[in-house]
Amino acid sequence: MLITHKMFVGALLSLSVFLLTGYSAQSIAETCIWEGKAPACNGDCRSGYTLAKRDKEGDGNKCVTGTKAYCCKTSDIIIRGTAPACNGKCKEGEESLGDSDYGPNGKKCLTGKAAICRLPIQ
Repeated sequence: MLITHKMFVGALLSLSVFLLTGYSAQSIAETCIWEGKAPACNGDCRSGYTLAKRDKEGDGNKCVTGTKAYCCKTSDIIIRGTAPACNGKCKEGEESLGDSDYGPNGKKCLTGKAAICRLPIQ
């Protein structure tokens, strides 16, 4: 089998991602997803996923009505900082994936932001 430069670079990139994070490139993409399609979004998280944030644009096309939901696999992430005063921070060993206007209970933060944290690989 002839290995092309593109195949070699792709394999090298996947190996690098796995060695640096412990996740395959595919599993990183599947950890968090946007739910809701423009123009009428109304995104909700599917079973096994936790709401991390809501946004009108999310992954691209802007919603005319409703919002998109950014949902992360419940087993891979934890939302730190409880509404109404969130001020969440990831713990040592957790990777920060960003912040959220919603606490782990799905309630909106009135002050501060909740932290979206990827749990360490066991």
